Amino acid sequence: MPLLRVTLTPGAFDDAQKARLATALTEAACRAESVPDDPGSRMRALVLFEELAPGSFHSAGQQADALVAGVFIDWQVSTGVLDGARKARFARELQDAAVEARDGEDGRMVITSCVIHEVPEGQWAQNGAIRRLPEIATLAGFEHLTTLG
Repeated sequence: MPLLRVTLTPGAFDDAQKARLATALTEAACRAESVPDDPGSRMRALVLFEELAPGSFHSAGQQADALVAGVFIDWQVSTGVLDGARKARFARELQDAAVEARDGEDGRMVITSCVIHEVPEGQWAQNGAIRRLPEIATLAGFEHLTTLG
């Protein structure tokens, strides 16, 4: 059940590019979490975009809106869902998704960063209830954690 909070640098992605990026990030996160390709499971894959205000992004102490197309992600995931290989694959796919969504437009350098927040057992509340990993595995249909449900 991917929950990706995505912060974008100002003006780096238009609406069509954001749509392509949202699709690619959803697919990459669902692959990492082994969420099956069915609407019931995928409806829980959330991508929340926030774009920084113009003039609020700096690199090396300099305002850098026109220089960088940045995608910065905070990903909440239950502890035990991702291993090192799944995280590494997502990191590669995140960079590819950002570059492909931009499609070389305007020459900005594309940079990505993702902090994976593994939520400890018993610390995820959803729709009025605490969700534990066995229940989440069943709800999301995690293919690699079917023995938990």
